[in-house]
Amino acid sequence: MSELPKQKTLLFSISAGDCFKNFAAFEGSLFDLLGASLDRKELRLVFLAPSEKAVLRERLEKYRDAHTGQVVVEYVALPQRTRVQKIFTFFYSYLLYTGTTRTLATMGMRLSDAPGGGKTYLAPIKWLLSRTLGKIRFVRETLVPYLYERLFPQHPFADVFDRYKPDLVFTPNFFDRFDYELSREAKHRGVQRLGMVLNWDHYDKYFLPFLPDDLLAQAEQMKDFAVRFQGKDRANIRIVGYPFLDFLKNPHSIVSRGDVLKELGFPPNAKYILYVAGSMYCPDEPDIIEEILRWADSGEIGKNVYLVIRPYPRSGARGKDIDFDEKKFEGFAQHPRVSTQVKEFFNGMENDATFVNIMRHADAVLAIYSTAVLPAAALDRPLITTAFDGHKVRPFNRSVLRFELREHFKDILSTGGQARTVSFDDLKQKLTTYLAHPETDAEKRAALRKRVVDPLDGKASERVYYILINTLQNPV
Repeated sequence: MSELPKQKTLLFSISAGDCFKNFAAFEGSLFDLLGASLDRKELRLVFLAPSEKAVLRERLEKYRDAHTGQVVVEYVALPQRTRVQKIFTFFYSYLLYTGTTRTLATMGMRLSDAPGGGKTYLAPIKWLLSRTLGKIRFVRETLVPYLYERLFPQHPFADVFDRYKPDLVFTPNFFDRFDYELSREAKHRGVQRLGMVLNWDHYDKYFLPFLPDDLLAQAEQMKDFAVRFQGKDRANIRIVGYPFLDFLKNPHSIVSRGDVLKELGFPPNAKYILYVAGSMYCPDEPDIIEEILRWADSGEIGKNVYLVIRPYPRSGARGKDIDFDEKKFEGFAQHPRVSTQVKEFFNGMENDATFVNIMRHADAVLAIYSTAVLPAAALDRPLITTAFDGHKVRPFNRSVLRFELREHFKDILSTGGQARTVSFDDLKQKLTTYLAHPETDAEKRAALRKRVVDPLDGKASERVYYILINTLQNPV
């Protein structure tokens, strides 16, 4: 392991709860690995968190108290943007306009919400910005930072830099304004910057200013998206893997199929489908579930077939999502073939293990354009989505089909590793095939894994750690 010749200072942004999912939720996580350097007093770690996000404080301060004197937690408030600043933010955000942007800007995600980023009638202006000024490298790399410095004269992180004089700034959630404001300050002061985005759908949404020169990408898909949509140099992007998927390789987390079936209340010879719900994104899911249960009851998709319904995770849901799911699935709660799982995926090790092992032993995973594709692909589960809206015929802007415009899902479907079904008959045929012959489409799933989640060796956290340590030891 690399040794730091003297104590270095790392500024580490924690701007969202998903940072804990990636870096602290399991044994051997990045926080655990950094702890060794902290205990040897080779490293001083300064966590920066938004002052308004009190939910982050308890875990950060617990980690600080475990490494007394080596960890500092600072809370920073970003100033509210003025009208002029909001207009400028609109201008530079839509220097990028993709299928993902189109979905957000014209149709929205949840049926109950208006499109994001303003009114639908502004979509042509957004598209035009991307196809004109957005194509000019000078505008993206020089003019936007120049104007930003003049229109955003406040420097909310200046005091932190003055007091701690960091050697490296790590911004792992660069989609968040908190992170790119921090990166701006580091760039202004000539401090080395290392960054990444937390989720697979962040590079293809909007243009992100002040991206660090060096990026960490979770997989080849993410690296390609950083190059394709954000204009980054491929040579300055290193693939590290998804840190939260390291947990899948931990032998202590694995529970046997028999124990999982017992926990679910299913017989030992049961086969089961894991249905990962999309909440208010997909209001017609009860139609799909009702048909699957009818096929299971009649034996049309095989014998002893059961269903696990996993509602939308409450950690990422709003009150309306939770209420919607409770009403949507309450009619199935007492069905003898159903086990409804309402535990959150990443809210502590027990719930991690519960959901991961349910997915690990599922005979098929049905996820409607969901991030559940990532662990399902990593576990090589037969994977299906529905490209139809139950028994209803919805207009495209209200149909689940609108999600196929999003760049990361287009990428998924192009591999064939997630089967796209277009009707109830198509879904029934695919379920029947996968339940009887789970090896079907194995080569396509391998292509999906290689593209979207590799490397899967359980060492993503180690790679991030060594890159941080080596960058501190050998600054450019």
